[in-house]
Amino acid sequence: MSAADAAPAAQLPRTRVWISLDPGAHVLSGKSTILLPRNRVYWIRVKNLRITRILLGGKPIRPEIENGRLRILTVGKTERVEISFRAVFPPGEETSRGGYLGAREGLLFGNWFPAPEGLSYYTLSVTVPASLKVITSAEKLTVKTRKRRKVYTFVLNHPTPPPPLIYGPYEYYYRKHGRLIVALYLRHPDPDLAQAYLKKTLQYLDQYEQLLGPLPYRRLSIVEINQEVGEAYPTLIFFGEKVIRLPFILDTSLPHEILHQWFGCGVYPRKANWSEGLVTYLADWKQAEKRGRGLSYRKDLLISHETWCQGKDPFPLSLFVARTDRCSQAVGYGKGAYFFYMLRQKVGDRVFYEALRDFLSRYLYQEADWEDLKQVFSEHYRRDLSAFFQQWVERTGEPSLHLSKRYLLKENHTYRLGLTLYQDPPYYHLRVPLWIKGGEERKLEVELSGPRKDLEVTLKAPPEEVLLDPEYRLWRKLDADELPPNLGLILASRGKVWVRRMDWPVYRPLIHLLRRRGYRVVWDKLPPGGPGPENWVFLGEIPPDLTFLFHGKGFPRGVYLEVARHPYRNKGAFLFFRATDAGEIRRILPRLEYYWRYQSLYFREGRLLEKIRLPGENGIRLLLSTEVTGLPLKDLLPLKEILRRISLYRVILIGEEHDRYEHHLTELEVIKSLTALGHRVAVGMEMFQRPFQKYLDLFVAGELTEKELLEKTEYFKRWNMDWKLYRPILLYARKKGLPVLALNAPSELVKKVSRSGLEGLSVEEKASLPEMDLNNPSYRAFLYRIYREHRDFAVRFPKFDYFYEAQILWDETMADTAARWLREHPDYQLVLLAGKGHIMYGFGIPSRLKRRGITSLVTLVLGGNERITSGFADYILYPEPAREPFSARLGVWLEETKEGLKVARVSPGSPAQKAGLKKGDLLLEADGERLKDVATLKIILTFKKKGDTMKLTYRRGEKTLEAEVKFE
Repeated sequence: MSAADAAPAAQLPRTRVWISLDPGAHVLSGKSTILLPRNRVYWIRVKNLRITRILLGGKPIRPEIENGRLRILTVGKTERVEISFRAVFPPGEETSRGGYLGAREGLLFGNWFPAPEGLSYYTLSVTVPASLKVITSAEKLTVKTRKRRKVYTFVLNHPTPPPPLIYGPYEYYYRKHGRLIVALYLRHPDPDLAQAYLKKTLQYLDQYEQLLGPLPYRRLSIVEINQEVGEAYPTLIFFGEKVIRLPFILDTSLPHEILHQWFGCGVYPRKANWSEGLVTYLADWKQAEKRGRGLSYRKDLLISHETWCQGKDPFPLSLFVARTDRCSQAVGYGKGAYFFYMLRQKVGDRVFYEALRDFLSRYLYQEADWEDLKQVFSEHYRRDLSAFFQQWVERTGEPSLHLSKRYLLKENHTYRLGLTLYQDPPYYHLRVPLWIKGGEERKLEVELSGPRKDLEVTLKAPPEEVLLDPEYRLWRKLDADELPPNLGLILASRGKVWVRRMDWPVYRPLIHLLRRRGYRVVWDKLPPGGPGPENWVFLGEIPPDLTFLFHGKGFPRGVYLEVARHPYRNKGAFLFFRATDAGEIRRILPRLEYYWRYQSLYFREGRLLEKIRLPGENGIRLLLSTEVTGLPLKDLLPLKEILRRISLYRVILIGEEHDRYEHHLTELEVIKSLTALGHRVAVGMEMFQRPFQKYLDLFVAGELTEKELLEKTEYFKRWNMDWKLYRPILLYARKKGLPVLALNAPSELVKKVSRSGLEGLSVEEKASLPEMDLNNPSYRAFLYRIYREHRDFAVRFPKFDYFYEAQILWDETMADTAARWLREHPDYQLVLLAGKGHIMYGFGIPSRLKRRGITSLVTLVLGGNERITSGFADYILYPEPAREPFSARLGVWLEETKEGLKVARVSPGSPAQKAGLKKGDLLLEADGERLKDVATLKIILTFKKKGDTMKLTYRRGEKTLEAEVKFE
C-alpha cells in the first residue's frame, strides 16, 4: 500500500496513556486507552509488560498474546480498548528491556507501554517525584504539582510512532523561535554549552525552513542522555553525555538530527529507510561543501564503502532498514546520500527541491517509500525515472569503470585523441565525467549504457593525461590507486597474523580481537614463498624480506602501527603492529576501529600522538605520454664537445641522483673543465643550508678541517648522504679557491611545511621566505607522479599539497640564493648541483632563476632509469658506473637516547657483530669521543680507512665494556 492509500487522520488510532513512575522501586504502572477506528485489524504491542486488565468496549476480555502482541478486530464501529499494566525494570537488564528506571534518572525506548503498531495520536500523562523532569515527544506540555509529585501531560497533535520517555533532574534551557519552542535539557548546568546549542539550532532551523518549509512540529527538545547515541524522534533529539560535548557535533550530528524532523520523523519511512540517505545528503554532505571539503567528503563515502563492504553489498538500498555495522552504514547512509546527489544532478536544482517540498506536503505525518519518491520526482521531472531508481535503489553494487587510449595523432596543428570507456557487467546508464589535462584542458561528460563507448576528442595542444571522474560525481568502484592503505582494510576482512611465540604475551589482546574477525595465527616462520594473497598482520617486527614496504618508525614506547598496500593483491593490505606491552594494547583496542581511515598511528599510554592519513589518487588516471621514444645515435656527443657548448652559459644546472658516485665525478669534471678555461667558477650545492654559509667560506679558505666542516654544518643531521660522494668536489673547490654556496632552506622550516604547509608557519617565518610562485599546473602534475611513486613521501608529507609547497620552498630558496649571489658577483659563472627533480623539464630551479632575471642558463641531467621526453633537459649525460670509495660502516641500527646510542639491531656478519655488539647495548664513546648523537659517530667513521680499527666503549646492563671494531 502506498502512502497515498494510507489511512487518513480520522482512521488512525488515538492513544491516551496515564503512567505513574516509582523510580526507587524501578517500577512503572498505568493505563493505556486506545480508540481504534472501525473495520480494521490492529496489533497492540505489550511485550515485557505485565497486563493486569483489558477492557474492550467496557467489557473484560482475555485475548491471546502472540510474540508480545495482541490482536484486535474492529467491525462496524470505533472500539475503545483499555489496558492496565505494570512493568518492572530490574537494574542490570537495561539492554534486554529497552531502557532503565533508576532512582534519579531513567530512559525508556520501545515497548514501555501498550501501543498500537504503526502511527497513532498520543497524549501521555506521567506522574513522577517533584524533583524530576520528564521529557518525551510533545507539541504541547503542561505540568501540575500535587503534593510532592508532578503530573506532566504531553500532547502530540500529529500521528507518530510510540514515543520514548526520559526523566531526571535536568537543567532546562530554551529559546522561542516564532511559534516554535526550542528546548535543551542537560544533566548538569552548562550555560555556555546551552547557548552554543540553542544558537546553532536556530541557525539550522532558519536554513532548513527556507529550503523545505516550516518545521513539522511546534516544539523541538535536545536532550543529553547517559547512552552514547545521536538519535532523533518526533520533536526530540538525543545525544550522549560525551557526544554532546564534542566540538564537531555542532556542525555534523546536530544538523543531521534536526533535518530528521522533516524526513524520518515528519515523513516516516515505510519498508526501507530512505531517510538516512536523504538527510545525510542534505545535512552532512552540504555541511562538508560549506567547509570546502565537498570532494574529500564524497571520496570518503566511496572509501568507506570500498573498505568495509569489500566489494560485496549485503543488500540494495531498497532493503536497508537501519545501521547494524560499518558496511550497512556505507550502503544506507553513503550510497543513499550519493543517490540523492546523482538524482539532483540528473533533474536539476529547481526540480529537485520542488519535488522534495511536494513530497513533504503530500506525505507529512504519513509513511512513504521509495516508490512514492520515484512517483513524485517523475511527475516534477516530467519523465519516468523508473530506470534510474531501479539501477541505484533495487540493485546491489556499483559501476566498475575503465579507460584506455586507442590513439593520439598529430595532424597539422591539432591533436586527435581516441579513447575507449568501459564498464563491467551489470551495465549502468551513466554520464561519465572525463577531464583531459595538458596544454589544453577539456572537461566533458560521456554517455555510457553498455559495455564500452569509443570517443574522439580534437585538441589544439598535446594532452598529457585523462582523469575519469576526478571530482567523484558517480557512486562507483574505486581504482586501486584511489583507495589509500588504511587500517579499515585490515579490520574489515580476514587474513593471517604472523607472530613469534616469545611475543605472544605482549600481543595476546590484539590476537584475540583479530581471531574474532577471522584471522588465523602463523607462528615464527612465514610459509615457503612468503605471504600469500590474503591480508597479513605482522606483530613485533617486520619479516626481513618485507621491510621495504614499511617506514617502521623507531618510537621507543607505546603502540605503533602502519598499513602498507598488499604487493600481490589490489586493495589488500599488510599491517605492521609493534607494542611495548599488553597494557598499551588494551588501552587502545576499544578505540582502534574509530581510527580506521589512517595509514599509521602512534599511541603512548593510551594517548594518540601521531596519525597519518594518505590521500590516494583523485580519479582513475590514464597517462597518455607512454609512447616509446628514441634518439639517432649519430647525434650523440662526447663530453668534451658538450662541455665546450655549455661553457658560455652563466649558470650550468646539473641534476644528480644523490647516491650515484659516477654522477659526482661527472659534476667534478664539469667544474674542472670550466676552471681550466680560465673561468671564475663558483659551486652552488643543495646539500648545504643557508645558515651555514660562513663555515663553507672558512673551509674553502683553509681555516676549517673536513671534520670541523661536517660538525659545523651539521652535515649528517641535515643531509645524511655519504660525505665521500661529495668530498672530491669540496676538496677541489678548496684547492682552487672556488666559492661554494650553501643554497638550501633550513631543514627546520622545510619540516614544518612538510607537516602543516606554508599556512603552518609563523608570521616571522613567512617573512623570511623568498618570493614564491605556486601556480604551475604542469609542475604540480609532475610532482604528484613522484609523490605517488615514493610511498615514504606520504609518511613525511601527510598531504600532497604539503609536499608540493615544500618542493617549491626548496626550489625558490635555491634559486633566490643563487640569483642574489650572481648579482653581487657579476664576473662569476655558477655550477649549481641539485637533485634532478629540481631541474628536469625546467620546472623547478631553472624557471625560478629566469623569473629573477638570470636567463643565461643550461640544464644537464645525469641519466638513470627515467623515461625521456621532449623538454627533459638541454643535455642528458650517461656516465659509466664508478665504484664508491671505501666507507666504514658499523652495521647497526641505532636509537638516540639521553645516555647514549642504543643498538636496535645488529646486521649479521657486520663489523659490529664480529666485535661482539648485541641488540640493547648502549654505545658511549668511539675512539675516546663521547657519542652524543648518531651524527658524531658518522663523522668518526667517515675518516676510517679500510683495515682501520675503532675502539668502542659501551654499556650492557650494569657493565661498561670495550670492543675493538675492525673495518675490512
